[in-house]
Order: sequence, then C-alpha cells, then structure tokens
Amino acid sequence: MYRALKTRLGAGSGAGGEQRPGWRPPADLIPVAAVLLAFMAGAGLIALAGVSPLRAYANLLLGAFGSRNAIAETLVKTTPLLLAGLGTAVAFRGRIVNIGAEGQILMGAVGATYVGLYMGQLTPVAGILLAITTGFVLGALWVGIAAALKLRFGASELITTLMLNYIAIELVGFLIAGPWKDPKAFNPFTALIAPAVRLPVLMSGTRLHAGIILALLATAVLSYVLRHTVYGFQLGVVGANPKAASYSGIHNSRVILGTMLLSGGLAGLAGVSELAGLHYRLLGGLSAGYGYTAIAIALLGRGKPFGVLAAAFLFAALTVGGDGMQQSSAVPVQVVMIIEGLLLLFVLGSEVFRARRKLADSKREGA
Repeated sequence: MYRALKTRLGAGSGAGGEQRPGWRPPADLIPVAAVLLAFMAGAGLIALAGVSPLRAYANLLLGAFGSRNAIAETLVKTTPLLLAGLGTAVAFRGRIVNIGAEGQILMGAVGATYVGLYMGQLTPVAGILLAITTGFVLGALWVGIAAALKLRFGASELITTLMLNYIAIELVGFLIAGPWKDPKAFNPFTALIAPAVRLPVLMSGTRLHAGIILALLATAVLSYVLRHTVYGFQLGVVGANPKAASYSGIHNSRVILGTMLLSGGLAGLAGVSELAGLHYRLLGGLSAGYGYTAIAIALLGRGKPFGVLAAAFLFAALTVGGDGMQQSSAVPVQVVMIIEGLLLLFVLGSEVFRARRKLADSKREGA
C-alpha cells in the first residue's frame, strides 16, 4: 500500500523526484475567469434583491443587443471606453501609471470645441480631421505636463496625472461658464459646434457615429505598432526591465515621453468622439467617468489592443444592458454599479494572482 501511494504521489515528478507542475489554466484565461466570477457574485446580489439572476441577465443581454437601437447604443458607449482604454493600456505596457485619462478626454473635447466654434467655415473633411488632430495634440500635451515632471524631477505620474484631472475639470467649468458660454442659454455650456466638424451618423435613427471607426482604426494601428515596430520592441523592453533597456542602448526617457504623449493623445480622441459625435457642444460631465473605467478596461485587456477592444465592448454592454435589466427586472440601479465594481476588483485580483504565479514559476526555474 505504501509503495502504491508513493507511486501515485510521485506520478507528477520528474527524474530525481523533481515536482512537475500540474495542469494550470493559460494566463489569457485568468481575466476571463475573473469576469465569470464577478458575474456569479453579481448573481448572488440579484437573488438577494428577490429577482431571478437568469431572468435579470437575460434582460441585460436584451437591453444591450435586443434591438437595432440597443446595438447602436452599445457601440456608442464602446467608442470612448475603447479609445481611453487604449491610452491607459499603452502606458501600463511601459510601467507608466497614467490614471489621468479623464482629464485628457476633457482636453481632447476642448480642442474639438475650439475647432467647431472658430473654424466652422472649413469643409467637412478638413474640419473633422482638424478636430481629431487638435484633440489628439491637446490630450498629449496635457499628459506631457506629467511626463515633464516625471523626467525632470522624478515626480510620480500617478499623483500628477490624477491632479491634472481636477484641473481639467475646473478649466472646462471656467470655459463653459465664461468665455465660451452660449449667450443664448441659461445653463453653462457652449454653443453648438459647426456642422462641418460633426462626425457623421453611421446608422440612421440612432446615435451611432463615425467615432467607432476611429476607435477601431486606432486599435489596429496600435496593435501593429506594438508588435512590428522598433518603438513597440523598445517599449516592451523598457516595461520589462528598464535597467537592461538602458544597458542595451535604449533611451528610456525618450520611450517614456513618447509613450505618455501617445497615451494622452488616444484619450484625447475619446473626448473628440464624444464632443463631435454626440453632444456637439462642450458641457460639464461630458466624460461620464470614462477615464476611470479605462483603468479596469486596460487591466482586463492585459495591455493588448484587441484585448482592450473586447473589454471595452463588455463594459459598454454592461452599461447599456444594465438600464434594460433595471427596467425589465426591477433590479436596483445600485446592483449594476456594484457589478461593475466587482469586475474591477476581480480583474485586479486576477492580475495579482497572475503576477504571483509568474514569480513562483521564475523561482522554480531558478532552483
């Protein structure tokens, strides 16, 4: 019996009694498991509210995909989440903690508003291209402040990008209540931007606009840049081991500066899409917290552009479908917000688990 037990215990061992790791889920499945666990925990909350979880989640899917307008609204929500998520993800890839996408979104919207208010005489193609360029540049310059402080004084970009969010919010408040306020309106917001600067509607009768095309193009281009260019290789090396990158001749400061500018520019495009595609005027609360949700999206997508696309689509579907779930199943709105919070917590937990597993593997190989 002892020999039989010893044989079974040693079945996973190699030569010399060395333990071989058993089957473990691939690293790419860890975020998927985190999402499933979050929805399972949410099902428990829905059950506590006295509603069938299956019925509630069915209504969530119908709210997000059950009609032509529902699908359009899901794609509308996907657009800013995807662009802001891409910006946050590319920063994380280089171990740069940019949590200032909220402010960069607002600055991108400021740039598009300026073009729409003062350059409306342009042709539609020129007006849209100029608005996109201006929004990208302003978003990049806004995070460039944090980049300069980091590279010159060693200031933490986590703190500076967060503080710049509040400055951007107050700056927008000053503009819409002061020099850019619509003189014909009582509430603080600007006049409507010129039609030449507005993004065209893709599906008549809905709010789906060409911003989704811009977001998908940004995803494809960023994926190519990260995988097939020298910059993408250098960013991966700097993010993995800055000292080794420096020893190999890579200018870390240039890579960090370029990455932060690209990160802010992508988030600025999210502001352009919201301004030129939906609201057509600058107003308070334009971002709706997209910059903070982008952090969870970047983590869930594991820094990969197409992973970020899937994560942004998931959060957009949850947001849009949550309204349908609330109306059809009488689920309190707080439950939907809690599920979004659970997604963030479980995704963060999955990253910690993945990091610890990677560390254990490296120790095992070193031994």
